[in-house]
Amino acid sequence: MKLLPQNADLFGIDCHIHSRFSPDAAHAGADEPQRIADVVRSRGLRGFIVTDHIDVGHWNGYLPDFELYFKTWERVRRDNPDLTVYIGMEIGFERKHAEETARIVQDLPLEYVINSVHYYSPHTDSHNCFELGRDAAYTEYLKAVSASLDAPYGFCTVGHLGFPERYAPYPAGEREMTYELFKPLFDEIIEKAVAKGIRFEENTNSGGEFRLPRADFLRAYKAAGGVRPVLGSDAHFSASIGQHFAEAEKFLDGIFGKNK
Repeated sequence: MKLLPQNADLFGIDCHIHSRFSPDAAHAGADEPQRIADVVRSRGLRGFIVTDHIDVGHWNGYLPDFELYFKTWERVRRDNPDLTVYIGMEIGFERKHAEETARIVQDLPLEYVINSVHYYSPHTDSHNCFELGRDAAYTEYLKAVSASLDAPYGFCTVGHLGFPERYAPYPAGEREMTYELFKPLFDEIIEKAVAKGIRFEENTNSGGEFRLPRADFLRAYKAAGGVRPVLGSDAHFSASIGQHFAEAEKFLDGIFGKNK
């Protein structure tokens, strides 16, 4: 790996895009790689980072054809010199698979890695973990995020902090993973991220006020020395590329100041 530095200029770049190399995006109808580049251009973005999934232990053992993956995106980069294109992946962190994951990715020529927690409950399937109760489920998730910051592989950003909110079966006002409710765990995450020079991603997948992470966390992160997050649409098909970026930039301006 030769990962981008923390201070890399990623303004105007969609830093979280999936393609047909991700099984869930393929199922959702992801477009051809060149079509993704064309849509990025049409949205007025400077470029994009392709970040297809590696979730060891899931998706029936699926791993992309790495040789084809890098050849495909190198070709897209070559054919679109007006765009900034980086080749990355979204690695799903899970304690029991972390060492195996590290062995798989350590020699890949990745330029960008999102470290995300998708599977986090040792007691039940993570997407059905709310039978444990909201606070228990959120606590399990945040413990896993904290552990992910000690992952045995390199990464650039923490993806979609607050991920379980997308699936929480609670109305607005009850589903929020607020900083005050989980302050000790959030502070642990902030301390590790700042010490390691890891950025957060502002994920716009859910839009509106449901973007992740939330403002209360970001204010605490900034106060501890954290830097402005990058933007990622988490697009699984091209119609979602760059979704809600204008609103998200204004949201981040209100916390971190105007992006220069």
